Amino acid sequence: MGELLVRGGTVVDGTGAPGVLADVRVRDGVIVEVGPSLVSQGEPELDASGALVAPGFIDVHTHYDGSMWWDRTLDPSPQHGVTTVVTGNCAISFAPVVEGAKASLVDMFCFIEDIPVDTVLAAVPFTWASWAEQRDTFNATGASCNVAGLVGHSNLRMAVLGEESFERPATDAERARISELTAACLAEGAYGISLSFVDSDSRGRRVPGRQASPEEMDDLAAALAAAGHGILQYVPRFMRTEGYLSDIERVAGFATPAGVTQTYAPLVVGRRDREKADAVLARTRELRAAGHPVWPQISPRSGFDAPVVFDGSSLSFAAMPAWVEMCKASGPAKAAVLSDPAWRERARTEWDSPTFVLFPRKALGRILIGEVAQPELKQFEGQRFSAVLEARPGHPADVLAQWILDCDLDPNLVIPAGHDEDREYLATLFAADDTLVGASDAGAHVRLFCGAGDTTLFLTRFTRERADLTIEQAVHKLTGLAARAMGLTDRGVIAPGLAGDLVVFDPAELHYEPEHLVADLPEGNRRFTRPGGGYRATVVAGEVTQRDGVLTDARPGRMLHAGGN
Repeated sequence: MGELLVRGGTVVDGTGAPGVLADVRVRDGVIVEVGPSLVSQGEPELDASGALVAPGFIDVHTHYDGSMWWDRTLDPSPQHGVTTVVTGNCAISFAPVVEGAKASLVDMFCFIEDIPVDTVLAAVPFTWASWAEQRDTFNATGASCNVAGLVGHSNLRMAVLGEESFERPATDAERARISELTAACLAEGAYGISLSFVDSDSRGRRVPGRQASPEEMDDLAAALAAAGHGILQYVPRFMRTEGYLSDIERVAGFATPAGVTQTYAPLVVGRRDREKADAVLARTRELRAAGHPVWPQISPRSGFDAPVVFDGSSLSFAAMPAWVEMCKASGPAKAAVLSDPAWRERARTEWDSPTFVLFPRKALGRILIGEVAQPELKQFEGQRFSAVLEARPGHPADVLAQWILDCDLDPNLVIPAGHDEDREYLATLFAADDTLVGASDAGAHVRLFCGAGDTTLFLTRFTRERADLTIEQAVHKLTGLAARAMGLTDRGVIAPGLAGDLVVFDPAELHYEPEHLVADLPEGNRRFTRPGGGYRATVVAGEVTQRDGVLTDARPGRMLHAGGN
């Protein structure tokens, strides 16, 4: 654990209180003194003159479960002020795991979170079975960020029921074993349990937790209550208002009587979703007023341009098997699929079906065409896809398939978000004290976007540029409030006795840059990353993990223990 004296900055302590000029001393990874003009005791010093010193930011919804094994820097989160990430969201974690369930677990995780299967199989050791064994394995090396893990409901059920967890509720005896395993994970340091009411695996099977009985849900809440700590995170059926409301009511019904805090992600915000968001938030606030501790998570990226990816990532077409098949194929195999008349027929049928998918097939014409490498197609560069549809009459599925082929399997298409973004509404949500900045999905969907950097977007757009929050309020949202909601009792505020996790920055120097592709994943796969946000330094346990956007070799981050052991 590091020793450090951060000198000369304005301390914004994470409580929402006004900033004060003060130094911060960290010893053995813990803050021991905060005050003006502290006398050096021989420790390394970090000059924070002209900058703010805040608690390290907490990203409450990530999927670094895989990448924390092959990229101990958790790039680019440290370059955006993040010192702690919450993993194991959406009902899937990488522990506990039994050998017979590993293949299904990896397939499910990679399909839902949109990460290459071969990357995970090549880089995640899976030398553990229990939560404690995973934690010890990770902590033997460490990382640039701390990890606070939730245990996935899918893992718990798969460890007890195996493949039948996808098919049926647990028996009374199996429920008892699930409860015992849940209690063990919580005792070994898990920060809570995650659920999903919406996801399916690559074979179309509902994730195991969607087969759970109401009694099993009661058991999970009871385990959390008995442990004396732990949050319940869940993904509601956010496509329709009725599903949203039903799931929020359902979780509150079994979690609140046990005294368990709940958080759901995402609260979808956009002009098209305004009526739904209003209804969901109104009901959430009614529940909170009645004593239900429910926290909605909102990303400042509710409106952002999203590249259309047909290479490996199949999330956008998750309910269209023919399109999933095409996305997963590569090279000559992809070209063969796109050219196959039988596939084309299936593709048209799925395109015309009423099944919900994320890809905007009904608004294909609004998609933007980026740089085009083929000279014969240059006329379409910079235009909307409607220009292609007008020039090439036919079924939209056929037109898109042929466009992918004509672009040598690498079309540069972008779904624009400006038409749906609702910054005014977002601002009111962020200014409220009953919402979390969350749902970043950092570490997931790596070939669609880079979720890391929400902290910087929040501070630049909604704090510096729009002034919807003061800097003290904004830091509180990213630190003290997030820590309190998630049960991170030893961090989130700059005060003696708490973790020496800090970020040093001048708000005027922050910048939120576009993401870009890099080919640095195991097995040669690509991912989106983002340039640093302009932070002067990020500190974990008294050690500098990045300085001026450049990562250091320090790996002080650990998988944290909710019980403090």
